[in-house]
Amino acid sequence: MQTIKNTVKIGFSKLLSACYSAQSRICAGAKAGEMPALFKDFEPTVRFAVCSDVHISGKESVPGDEHPEEERLAKLINFMYDYSAKQRYKGFDALCVAGDMTGSGRENEYDAFNRVIKENLRSETKLLICTGNHEYIEYRDHDASLGARMFEKKIQPNQDTHAVIGGYHFILCSYSEDGRTFRAKLPWLDSEIAAAVRDSGDRPVFVFQHPAPQFTVYGSVAWGDRDITKVFRKYPQIVDFSGHSHYPVNDPRSISQNRYTALGCGTLSYFETDLDGFAGNFPYDTKQAAQFYIVEGDKNGNLRILSYDMITDSFFDNEYRLSALAHKNREYSFAKMKKRDGRPVFPPDTEVSVRLNEDGETLLSFTGAKDRFVTESYKVSLLSGIIPVKGFSFSGKYMYLFEDDRYEVNLGRLKPGKKYTACIKAMNAFAKTSKEIKYKLP
Repeated sequence: MQTIKNTVKIGFSKLLSACYSAQSRICAGAKAGEMPALFKDFEPTVRFAVCSDVHISGKESVPGDEHPEEERLAKLINFMYDYSAKQRYKGFDALCVAGDMTGSGRENEYDAFNRVIKENLRSETKLLICTGNHEYIEYRDHDASLGARMFEKKIQPNQDTHAVIGGYHFILCSYSEDGRTFRAKLPWLDSEIAAAVRDSGDRPVFVFQHPAPQFTVYGSVAWGDRDITKVFRKYPQIVDFSGHSHYPVNDPRSISQNRYTALGCGTLSYFETDLDGFAGNFPYDTKQAAQFYIVEGDKNGNLRILSYDMITDSFFDNEYRLSALAHKNREYSFAKMKKRDGRPVFPPDTEVSVRLNEDGETLLSFTGAKDRFVTESYKVSLLSGIIPVKGFSFSGKYMYLFEDDRYEVNLGRLKPGKKYTACIKAMNAFAKTSKEIKYKLP
C-alpha cells in the first residue's frame, strides 16, 4: 500500500475565548460572547441524575457482547454515589429515567432493569420513571394499552408521577394508552404543573416525558411532540427533560431556552444525529453511547447541570448554569449560543494525506477542525479540474471523547493520469462553516 502525506498550511483566525469563565460571581446575565459564569457560594440542596433510552434487552451482559446497557445503567448509579461522596452536599436524591428503559416492553426486559436497580440503587434515592415508546412495541399489533399494564405491573401502579424532593417539584408524564401521544394526558399535565408553580414561587419545576417538545432541542424537529408544547409554553420556569432522539447531550443545541427550558438526555444505547438537515443518521461507532446529566439545585432556585460520558469516565465541557427562569432569564437561547459561536477553524498545521488500499481505492485522511462548541459535520468534494466528481457528508466525532479527531474518506478508484482536488469544509452546530481546504492529490 502506498501512503502520500502532505501538510496543508492554511490561514486561520484567532480561536474564540474559552467556553467557561472561572469568575466567581452570580450568574445574573453574561456579557456578550461569554458563557454564564460560576455561581457565587452555590451549595446544592438537591441532586439527581437524568437519563433516557436505556433500552435494556433482557439478555445478560458479557464482555464483548452487543447489549451493554445493563452495565451502563449500573455504572451510572454507582458513579453518582461516588461523585456525591466527594461533594459537600452528599445527597443523591433521585434517579430520573425519561422513558425507554426497555427495548420493547417485554416482562424479561423489565426484570433485567429492576435487577440492576435493586442491586445498585440505595434506599435514600427515589426512582422516578415515565414510559417511552419502546415500552409499547411488543403490544402494538394487538393492544397497545397492554404496554401500560406491564409498566404498572413491573414498575409502579400509576404511570404518571408528581413528587416533591428538596423543595423542588418533579412531574413525570407517560404516554397515553396508545403509546404514541399525550393528548389524553394534557389536562392532568397542565393541572399538575400549575399546582407546582403555585407552590414553588420562582423555583424551577422539573418535567420529564419521553419525546422532546417539538422545535426545541436538537432532534425535536423529527422526533418531538407538538401537543405538549401547548402546555409548556405557559410556564417559563419549566425545566423539561426528554429523550427519544438519541442525539448527543454535548451538542450545544441539546439545551433550548425560548418560553421555557428544555434539555435532551442523550442515550445509554446508541447515537443518532442529523446530517444535511435529515434525521436518522447513525454516526460512526454509534453504539459507543452512554451519556446522562447530573442536576443540582440550591435553595434559591439556581441550577447547575453537568453532562457525563461513561465511555471515558469524564465530564463534557458543556456545564449549564440556570437562574431566574421564572423571570425569563434565557442565557442558553439558540440566538445567544449561535452568536457566541464562531466558525470552525482548521489549525495551521492541519495534515491531509492520501493512501491506496489493497483494492486500489484512494483513501483521503485529515485532522478535524476546532470549534468553540462542537464541529458537527464535514463535507468533502472531489473535483476533476472544476468539475465535481463525488461528494461526501459525515458527522464529526464530537460525541466520542475516546476518539482521535481524524477522518478518513474512501474516494473510490480514481482514473490514472487525471488530476484531482479534494475540497474539505467543516460545519458547526449552528451551520457556520470553516474556510475550505483545497488539497491537490498527487
